[in-house]
Amino acid sequence: MPRPVGKAAAYIPGLDGLRAVAVIAVVAYHLNIGKAQGGLLGVGIFFTLSGFLITSILLRTYRRTGSMGFKNFWLHRARRLLPAVVLVITVVLLITALADPVGFHQRLVEGVGALFYVNNWVVIHQGQSYFARFHPDSGAFDHLWSLSVEEQFYLIWPILLYGLLKLCKGRLGRVALITAGLATVSFALLWIHSSAGFDNTRAYEGTDTRAGALLIGALVAMLWRPSGHARRVRAGARVLLDAVAVVAFAVIVDLIATTGQYSLSLYHSGLLILSIATAALVAVVVHPGADADRVFGVAPLRWIGERSYGIYLWQLPIIVAFPAAFLRSTPWLRDLVICAVIAGVSTLSWRYLEDPIRRHGFKAGLRELMDMTWASDELWRRRTTRLVTVGLVVAVGAGAVAVASTPSTSSAAPSSSTVVSTTSASTATTVANPAALRTGCRTVTEDGDSTSDGLVSDNYLPNRSEQLPAQLAAVGAPVFENEISGAQSINETWHGEPNAQQRVNRLLQAGVRGCWIFALGTNDTADVTAGSSMGIVARINAVMAQVHGQPTMWLTLKTLNSSGYYSDANMQGMNAALVQACARYPNLRVYDWRSEVQNSWYINDGIHFTSFGYKERAARMAHALARAFPHGQASPASCLVSSGIPG
Repeated sequence: MPRPVGKAAAYIPGLDGLRAVAVIAVVAYHLNIGKAQGGLLGVGIFFTLSGFLITSILLRTYRRTGSMGFKNFWLHRARRLLPAVVLVITVVLLITALADPVGFHQRLVEGVGALFYVNNWVVIHQGQSYFARFHPDSGAFDHLWSLSVEEQFYLIWPILLYGLLKLCKGRLGRVALITAGLATVSFALLWIHSSAGFDNTRAYEGTDTRAGALLIGALVAMLWRPSGHARRVRAGARVLLDAVAVVAFAVIVDLIATTGQYSLSLYHSGLLILSIATAALVAVVVHPGADADRVFGVAPLRWIGERSYGIYLWQLPIIVAFPAAFLRSTPWLRDLVICAVIAGVSTLSWRYLEDPIRRHGFKAGLRELMDMTWASDELWRRRTTRLVTVGLVVAVGAGAVAVASTPSTSSAAPSSSTVVSTTSASTATTVANPAALRTGCRTVTEDGDSTSDGLVSDNYLPNRSEQLPAQLAAVGAPVFENEISGAQSINETWHGEPNAQQRVNRLLQAGVRGCWIFALGTNDTADVTAGSSMGIVARINAVMAQVHGQPTMWLTLKTLNSSGYYSDANMQGMNAALVQACARYPNLRVYDWRSEVQNSWYINDGIHFTSFGYKERAARMAHALARAFPHGQASPASCLVSSGIPG
């Protein structure tokens, strides 16, 4: 936390270091960096740390004055939180109005929800998904749900804590016992609201389900009084404290590195373990006799921690603003550029907006900002030079982004002479004259889950000739019916959205006939593993009975996950069932995507794909369809087909 404004609280640099760890994890998660698949747990670290700090402030005020000082407490929170979030919302809405007027209304709804700190419930009510951050419709406000949870806690907890203190006649032990009970209820709700195979945004973003982490932090503030401990402790005690810190930090790092965002363990145990480990680490950091404060309080971590609020606010809008095509071939450089922009913007926000208002209040802070603007001529010239330099850097960067992301107009639409070219750092494959490879299918319907999102997305594939509809047209199938939906399963439904059987039935009733591509099963294997009464074979049979003899191609599955509901072992069970189904359904062919997909095409969740991966998937699916159901020829006798594209 930044240095306290008042004199009553002592500054503990190590807590800023913990904030740095948390925000680094979140940024790494949103940047899709490997070994940080559990980086979303950084928010949980923030929650427990905030619960500790806020409760410490409230209890200190209560001991000193006998009240909570509600007015001053809420005013200080407003000074700290409002200026930066208002600026972020304003900037994003202005840019959206200019660059994406179609999406402006949705961003406005999200922005208003964030401004009034109810963004999490807006997202839940609209049925949006936090975990679709790689979905084409993911937005710059998707991370603001956590601020809403914290602000709701800041509003309710002081009143509740004051009531509990009065009810228990100041006996903090009893208050702590009730608080522990409330935390237990919260973690129980987290368990109840989570389900395998479904989007768990309700569990992840609900105030009731995430309050447990904040309350565990509050428990530390109630039961641990570091100011009562001596700075010098016995060697054995110091070793014990340091050992607790090392173990707690190791647990946090392990959770960040190994916890999958789709794993139920995140909700059933991961967030609870994280909260306990964070609480233990906080307790050691604030102990005057431990070394942890000095370790986590080193200058680089302290610098990041002081600006962690601004970094958190700006990181996702900046990440979303960079198109997938920007420095695609050198992701490390792309991430470095993005991090530099995040650091620069958040530093300006801290220096000229957040810190002045935090220290002096709204009026005096804004007056200081004006004073800095109208400073002495020499100082003004220096600052102007700096700002102009920053402006030029941003302008050049924006220009580079625009150039890098602009698709070539010469390849806007496929034709009979289009060359389908796929390139990567390690392979280069060209299929000349696609007219030589033709399918007898004219109308193709794809029913797919979130692993197909990028096939029809301008965000993933800005050159539309690389998207699946154009690739299918290039092999002779000009009519494409899109039934891709992120959380889709053959049997289960989510947030009132139809399942695959219902979608197929609706299309058949509308008179749709032709060829079918099914890229389903990823969620179904998770549902079955979690205990669904409808097995894999029954699911395949249900869909194949609906299409009733129409040419059908199904894709095999692969993930990079070694455990959990979405483990690759479960996917292989689905693949075996598909091959066995060919004997029952002569109209079925199975495209063996599993044998062609490369590990480098996956993002770090091990399930979905990069832009390059989706480009390959689209081209290979089209070619596999043409080989499965060729024009003027019978389908191959074998069940499994390939795309024929090497590499």
